Amino acid sequence: MKKFILKSILLFFLMLPQLKANQTPSKIEQITFYTEIYPPANFLINNKLEGISVDTVKAMWKHLNINEPEIQLVPWTRGYQFTLEKNNTAIFTMSKTKPRENLFKWVGPIFHSTQVLITKKSNRFNFSSEKDVFAHSVAAVRGDISEISLHQINFPKANIASVATLKQAYVLMESGRVDMVIASIHAFDHLMKENKFNANAYEQVWQVNKTGNYLAFNINTPDFIIQSYQQAFDDIAPLRLKIKAKYDLPQAEY
Repeated sequence: MKKFILKSILLFFLMLPQLKANQTPSKIEQITFYTEIYPPANFLINNKLEGISVDTVKAMWKHLNINEPEIQLVPWTRGYQFTLEKNNTAIFTMSKTKPRENLFKWVGPIFHSTQVLITKKSNRFNFSSEKDVFAHSVAAVRGDISEISLHQINFPKANIASVATLKQAYVLMESGRVDMVIASIHAFDHLMKENKFNANAYEQVWQVNKTGNYLAFNINTPDFIIQSYQQAFDDIAPLRLKIKAKYDLPQAEY
């Protein structure tokens, strides 16, 4: 009888890995993740997704012992709409604003964005009030938090040129078709480095706002999943600092 029991126990442990492999994924593993190209948070290098947010989310998965799911690279508006409407979805990196706050569940902040107005130094702008700022034209990335930030301060719509990318906004400013661009400090720094532009030819002339950037989940996501991700996020704090340093994130946006 003892031999039979010992054999049964041994057989159970031999079969355990196979039983685990055949289990259906838990709810925490059934999330579909969306992101966009928005360096240095998320971008492609040799067709591989990298960036501050990408590395941070992957570090959370590792800490949670979750098999790394596929990250779906989609236009921002599509990923935003999917996460807003579909259960078991999440998107990064999303700025947490008042209008969005109750539409999603949040984990983070991964880092911060300081939205600033940038112009050519040769313009010699010296603003003392929003009224002075509003008299000039600015290029903004359509649907991005930078454009949203302009609307939040009631920047005249007639003076906003909406474009698809920050580089297009830069070209409009460089060609003199607009006076300024709005971007986060880190996004403009990355644009300068990536394209080997002369960063010394430009300056920040007005700070619009500062927001936290998060991993945002569909509002119906169970709270235990949010709590698990937030705990993992908190646990890897030292690693998160290394990730920010790796991508040269300005200290002002840590």
